[in-house]
Amino acid sequence: MKETSFGYEQALEKIKGIGQKPIVIEIQWDGDTQGWFIMMFLITESGFWKFKRTHVHHLGNISSGHGDLRLFNGQVPPWPEAKQAMNIAEELKKELELEIYFPSPNEPDDDCPRWWEQDKAIHCADCNKLIIPTTSPYLSKEVCYNCHLKRKRKNREDIH
Repeated sequence: MKETSFGYEQALEKIKGIGQKPIVIEIQWDGDTQGWFIMMFLITESGFWKFKRTHVHHLGNISSGHGDLRLFNGQVPPWPEAKQAMNIAEELKKELELEIYFPSPNEPDDDCPRWWEQDKAIHCADCNKLIIPTTSPYLSKEVCYNCHLKRKRKNREDIH
């Protein structure tokens, strides 16, 4: 993904235009063939009592445009996209009294649960981030994919 510029002012302008009660800023990783990027969402409420509904609004994406080569040449962590997203979210939290939900602030992971899926999630046994347990018979159910790969690397190193 190309470098994208998205900031607090743009987010606040979009939120004010939505016209529903904002409750959560959600930050999630996603990736494509050009690398990882951050997606920011606003979760709102409308209605009342048992007619209350939640809605998800895409606010914008953040990408440094560097692709995944950063992983191989030692440039990360930290992930500047994650820091930028948290800075925006913290400002919005102060302004609008919102919750921030960012299940994987330290590394890209597009398998983390969405805000409304938290009740199905467990904490990764190694890194403690929220995950939805895998159904794959080849992967460990108690750790995220990143930690699964770290365990495999460590096991290979221990053998040699």
